[in-house]
Amino acid sequence: MTALDDFLRACEREIARRLPGQPKQDVLAAGHAAFQAALDASEPIDVRRQSIPVAEHLRHGAAAPLLAAAQAAGPELSWVASSRLDDNGTEAGLAPLNDVRDLDRSDWGHVQCGLMLLRPNGTYPLHSHPPQELYLPISGYGQWRYGGSTEFCSLAPDALVYNHPNDVHSVVAGEEPLLALYILWSDRSDG
Repeated sequence: MTALDDFLRACEREIARRLPGQPKQDVLAAGHAAFQAALDASEPIDVRRQSIPVAEHLRHGAAAPLLAAAQAAGPELSWVASSRLDDNGTEAGLAPLNDVRDLDRSDWGHVQCGLMLLRPNGTYPLHSHPPQELYLPISGYGQWRYGGSTEFCSLAPDALVYNHPNDVHSVVAGEEPLLALYILWSDRSDG
């Protein structure tokens, strides 16, 4: 098992720990199950790793339980600039896990996940997409717009974030870098 495998399993356990009492617990549990099934069936992909300027902030995040595991997995990640920003990866970046792990091998259909990292006071812009989405905030605090709301709000420390298909959502980091795992999935019936 690699440091990335350890980190992903730790994320899976953290989602399970946070699930009880969450709004939309049933649909979040489905996202957790899709992620768990994808991890169980996944195989590493041998790719050339890339980095972008915002990835430096991974080393400087505020202490959080999963942050050390994310930092240890850093050399196995491949960072890309978001196509939603014209910043060449200085404000926000993504580490698509599907680029380094074959996560579409389970019977859940398409599962896409990765890490989103924002520099301090960075913004990930308003956007939407057809798959539903779960975010596991890992470190840093910010203002999130999610779940069909038109307002930005702070999250409770153990919150999970859920976006329905096509919900417009965004996040603005606070004074520290913000790191979150995202999981997009289709229901089994969606294929």
